[in-house]
Amino acid sequence: MSEEGTLDNILTLSLENKPTAEDKKHLNNAEDWAKYAFDNDKEYYVTFFKDGEPIACVNNYFRKISVTFLTYNNGELFVYLYMIYNKEKGSYNKDVDGKIFLRQFELYDENADKRITNKVLFRDNGIMNVETITETKRPEFSMNYEEKETKVNLSHNWIRKPQNYKDYEYLLDHQNILKPEYLDLP
Repeated sequence: MSEEGTLDNILTLSLENKPTAEDKKHLNNAEDWAKYAFDNDKEYYVTFFKDGEPIACVNNYFRKISVTFLTYNNGELFVYLYMIYNKEKGSYNKDVDGKIFLRQFELYDENADKRITNKVLFRDNGIMNVETITETKRPEFSMNYEEKETKVNLSHNWIRKPQNYKDYEYLLDHQNILKPEYLDLP
């Protein structure tokens, strides 16, 4: 997206066309906005590229940070993983400073015959909910829904907070963040 389009999205979507006088001072370019937004709990996006192709988009919002992982599937951009980290204080992180909490992730897999969505939610009491939705497209459409719940150790869900407006690369290492042994499944 162009710099102009990015700034227009910030103005219309994030600020709902109601920027404060201070917001307006930082809408000169996307980088100035990101620096200001990081320090003032305002929304902004950072997109990561590899070999000229987008691989992930980070949305930093005052309550959460979400990371959308992208790949190409049949020539079209496809979201294959979505992760949400809580960063506001609450019952689940009242004693943990400088950390964000992996609250949820969603895995997507799709081919010509079916689409599978796995949604994983970590609850404060050490329970992990897993919802699996399987949509079969061929020979005729059908949908199957399954839900499971299990106890997990949430200690591995804590990850350091970003230190500045572009400190997100470590969040792209989902293979190490989502290690099966970290889920401590029985």
